[in-house]
Amino acid sequence: MKTIMMLGGDNTSDRFGSALASKILEKCPYVRLFGVGGPLMNDAGVRLLYDISEELSLGIFMSMRGSPVAKRMIKLVGDAMEQEEPAMIVQIGLPIFGYKLLSIARAKGIPVLYYYTPLSRGLGSVRVNDFPKLVNKVASISRFETTQCEQVGIDCEFVGHPLMDLADFLSTPQEARAKLGIEQDQTKVIAVLPGAREIEVKSVLPNILKAVDLVIQDHKDVEVIVSMAPSIRSSLVDDLVKRCSQKNVRLERDIYNVLRAADLAITSIGTSSLEASLLGIPSVAVYRVPQSTYLVDKLLDRKPAMTITNNILRKNVIPEFIQRDFSPVKMGETLVRLLYDEQARENMLQELAGLRYELGEPGSVNRTAEMVVEMAGCERNESIGS
Repeated sequence: MKTIMMLGGDNTSDRFGSALASKILEKCPYVRLFGVGGPLMNDAGVRLLYDISEELSLGIFMSMRGSPVAKRMIKLVGDAMEQEEPAMIVQIGLPIFGYKLLSIARAKGIPVLYYYTPLSRGLGSVRVNDFPKLVNKVASISRFETTQCEQVGIDCEFVGHPLMDLADFLSTPQEARAKLGIEQDQTKVIAVLPGAREIEVKSVLPNILKAVDLVIQDHKDVEVIVSMAPSIRSSLVDDLVKRCSQKNVRLERDIYNVLRAADLAITSIGTSSLEASLLGIPSVAVYRVPQSTYLVDKLLDRKPAMTITNNILRKNVIPEFIQRDFSPVKMGETLVRLLYDEQARENMLQELAGLRYELGEPGSVNRTAEMVVEMAGCERNESIGS
């Protein structure tokens, strides 16, 4: 029986990895999937060597504090490669523990397929020329990523972005507002999606609430709904929201309902920014963490633009409020402009319309699963005794 190792290092890769695992098992029911991921991948049939939900984020392993844990996990996963002898490895999203695991895999002669590479996020410091030494093939999710891979001779196939499959394009703003009990026409809704790491939420949400407080003071028709990733404790966000002096702020868990109901979104710089943009919602992006963490994150070099939407479009469409540039007053002014200036809203939406071309057609997950099945040599009618 064939085995496939899947490696995911954050909430987004857990989500994308879960969809991919389900599709692989649909095509080859008796292949065994194992690796590193979160609860979604586990529920989809991936036997986890390590569950990333046990940490706030594997980003902790990039810090000095996390290095002993990282070393233990590298050994654990490396030993599993030796014992399980997987037919291939599927790396999804940011590489956990740097590229060490991919180097180990290549040294053992295990083929590696990379889905959702750092190149897709526009990370400027990625050493593109090193990729051919680590990766057999890339399942590219944007046209920009495809071009970068082709320029350095990486075997690459454009499959499209998984969000084209996973985002909720069917529900309407009217339906979402009805579910949330919001008046259809009289209320302006600001959706707040502050991030998938608690360290981010603690750092950005107080300033976001200060900014929206400034907006609400002069615009009583505004309602603010905070939503968050499953990895964030409700008690943490609830406590921060309760400290806000305004009554027009509430907490909801259903991110898609909140986004669909929104006139404007305040998001993190990652996948939530892209989801808001794909749904046609004007937005701003925020990122603020303690300076020690930021210095580590700078190693990824997301400058000059940190927001994934801006990187994919290769222009600064989404206003960014990053670290020391995160001013509640400036953000408040931007929010008012994007809420009430129809020309400003239309200009942003026209720029965002280019995302659909950049990210391709739906079917990304299925096309990637086909690549995995082919690379692993899985027999679709393989019996459990094979």
